[in-house]
Amino acid sequence: MNYVLLITYAFLSIFSFSAQSNESVCNSTKVDKFLEANYAKSIDITVLKSRKWNKNYLETLTTEGDILRKNKKFFKAKIVVLFNNNLKCNFLAKIRISGDHKDHISPSISSLDVKLLNGNINNIIKFKLFIPKTKNGDNEIVSTVLLKELGFLAPKTYYVPSTFNGKSTIFIFQEKITKEFVESNNLREAPILEGDERFFFDNIKTGFNRFGLARILNKNWANKGLTSLEISKIAISQLNKSYLSYLSEEHIYKNGKRSFLHINTKSGENFTNKDKEFYAILIAIDAIHALFPNNRKFYYDPIYKYFKPIYYDGNSSIVQLKNSMKNLRNLEGRLKNSIIIGAKFAITSLEDLDRKNFKNKLNSSGLNYSLKKVDTIINSVILNLRSITNYSTSEITKNLYTPYFSIYSDLIKDTDIKIVFSTIEELNIEVCDLSLTHCFYKTLDIKEYSKLLSGRYKDANNNLYIFIGNKYEYTSGISEQKYNKESRFKLGNKSEMYTYGTIKVLLDKDNRKITLYQNNDSDRVLIKGGKLKDWSIKLIGSTTGKKVKQKQRFNQNLLTGCLTLLDMYVNNVSIDISASSCEDGLNIIRTHGNFNNITIKNALSDALDVDFSKVSFNKININNAKNDCIDLSSGDYHINHARLVKCIDKGISVGEKSNLTIDFSQISESNIGITAKDSSVVEVGNLIANNVEICLSAYNKKQEFWGGKIIINKNNCRPNQILQQKGSLVEFVQ
Repeated sequence: MNYVLLITYAFLSIFSFSAQSNESVCNSTKVDKFLEANYAKSIDITVLKSRKWNKNYLETLTTEGDILRKNKKFFKAKIVVLFNNNLKCNFLAKIRISGDHKDHISPSISSLDVKLLNGNINNIIKFKLFIPKTKNGDNEIVSTVLLKELGFLAPKTYYVPSTFNGKSTIFIFQEKITKEFVESNNLREAPILEGDERFFFDNIKTGFNRFGLARILNKNWANKGLTSLEISKIAISQLNKSYLSYLSEEHIYKNGKRSFLHINTKSGENFTNKDKEFYAILIAIDAIHALFPNNRKFYYDPIYKYFKPIYYDGNSSIVQLKNSMKNLRNLEGRLKNSIIIGAKFAITSLEDLDRKNFKNKLNSSGLNYSLKKVDTIINSVILNLRSITNYSTSEITKNLYTPYFSIYSDLIKDTDIKIVFSTIEELNIEVCDLSLTHCFYKTLDIKEYSKLLSGRYKDANNNLYIFIGNKYEYTSGISEQKYNKESRFKLGNKSEMYTYGTIKVLLDKDNRKITLYQNNDSDRVLIKGGKLKDWSIKLIGSTTGKKVKQKQRFNQNLLTGCLTLLDMYVNNVSIDISASSCEDGLNIIRTHGNFNNITIKNALSDALDVDFSKVSFNKININNAKNDCIDLSSGDYHINHARLVKCIDKGISVGEKSNLTIDFSQISESNIGITAKDSSVVEVGNLIANNVEICLSAYNKKQEFWGGKIIINKNNCRPNQILQQKGSLVEFVQ
């Protein structure tokens, strides 16, 4: 017999979420309906103050030149979204005119920048609606779908039939590069960077793009604490080296033919090969527009010290490549050897592409393409790539680290542009004129520093600040970047272990055993890559060592766990952790496979935290966690047996679009037994809950997700221990 227990309740103060966080008016309240809503089938937008919108629009339409910033103000709107499964929702939003040039404006409709104030569209809350011609129509969709299929970062993009203020049209829907975009690609939030376009169109004052370096796009992340600020400073400092090299080549050495931005990175061969492939493919699909510095976007990975490229604004011609061979010939002498090597990698990737699957994804994006047409497109890209491999190369051998801005000091004597360097003190900066002859020190607060890194800071005299990074590196060209001290151990099967700090390591490769002793609270261990089979790992936390006050929940490498497993396959691995003093005792990220036994005792915060993974656990035993015993996010998980005692917050927390099946769980002396939130589904075979305040809870916390669902069989929960938010479900099956 199946029955659903529905309970109306007032949220208690013990929950850190608001019942109004995602309140929407929809034609269903069933959680399954929301979980099955994958994309917008149609969008209807109505501006609430249409007269003011029309006045602003008319002014934009009739003003000569490009779209002015003053005309890009936000207006409130009502948006009705019909999803692919016929779920229909009314959202509130803020919209504005989008684009730099007048091609984004037609007599009645413009491209739009949209921010939903409640609800989401497939986990997206910020997106663009482009007039198709501004993105070369089908070309943008084919390019983004192809790049995603090949493993690159590219925004979700598709056609959506729309109505704007009663007028029917078709837009290209494209998600913005935001926190939600990063996390939907199985990455933790970290610096997102782009070219700084403050001076790009200001030809009279500064000269075309002579001052375009990098800026951080998500300044709110940098503003969260001193560690995230430090990571952001490192990211911009390293990326600016590449931008300065490009500008030197362009304006000092006057190469004559514009080259492309090439990134300096500490990352390994696999990443740099993927970078080369990215360049080559964009050139082959005639999306060179995306490779110029002002259009570039990157995700910086603090663990790998790697700038992961993000496709954006390529102006591709992939559907009409038969007309692009002339453009490729114009690249003669501008292609570095790395791009030619990348073309060879790209050819292999495209030859291995599942073309039928690619066709199906194009069809679901609004393109009614046949397999024959898909073959024609892919074969044309391969033909262009083969042509690239035959081109001559251009390699610049001059020192491109000459202090770049000094050369302009004679031309702009009274400029209001200042260049800024970081200092040893976290919130101190050194401000200089372009020639470095007049400098002074200044202290900012963290909010001001974050604004500086985002290219939006002005001082009291309205001077514009450009953040460079390390002054010594800028003047000498010698790298001085220091990262946390690390030691490396090879474990076999392409798996490596890194220790940070003063960890003592006992490594027995023959018996596949690792014993780790923390000496200080800041010590960390990272195992990444390859395969671990039949290993046993034991970590004994610091109980008498130096106590280090943590600035944020992660360190400079974005590690939250005392022990972290990253990007690997595991088979029959057992882990034992005691007295962990980190945000997570054990953190598992982007990992596949199975664990035998997980035992964690006396965790300062979360005991076990798993993100972006697909793993199964045989037995989990956790005793005394000051926050959650088990926290699962963005993945697919299975637990055979779990015994959890003294979880100060939740025994098992499942969130961010995860699926968990658990056969048997015993949870004692905890605040909450099992929670399913934010588009997650939990199936429980047997739950024994003793001395818990709340047995089961299902709710929505984050706007980019919907509610949660729990399906439970055997249990000893009482009705007053079940909490269920509207749009979520706790279902008992007996």
